[in-house]
Amino acid sequence: MGLKLGSAELNNEIFRRQESDPEFQAKLKGLTFSLLLVGTDGPGKKDWQYSIKLQKGRFVSVGVDSQPAPSKLRDTSFDKDEFDAKAIGNHQTLYELVSGKLYLLDAINKVNIVGDFGKLMSQLAGFLGFLQFLSTMDIEP
Repeated sequence: MGLKLGSAELNNEIFRRQESDPEFQAKLKGLTFSLLLVGTDGPGKKDWQYSIKLQKGRFVSVGVDSQPAPSKLRDTSFDKDEFDAKAIGNHQTLYELVSGKLYLLDAINKVNIVGDFGKLMSQLAGFLGFLQFLSTMDIEP
């Protein structure tokens, strides 16, 4: 059985694999970025949010929040001193992105991104590596 997108179990597995997978850091290419990733209309009629902080290609924190949909997580406002950007998209779209079924550049047209888009694009190789890493995990919608 796979890990549910938007779950604490996926969060825990990311940290476990970070420590045990020697290719992991190479894939992230020194990515330093902080992101709020919000999935809307997920299973159980819930919205979910990961608060992800990466420093030099390592996850330093990943928080998970889940609320009944529609929730305040969909709001485009966020603390720009704490996070570089916020990406809000339909749960299914984000699942297809992290499972490798949808390319990042195609997803950009389907996801609302607010914040420092330039910083995101300047570290594109690291983000592509991050998505490649996630696509190797057994993630379920």
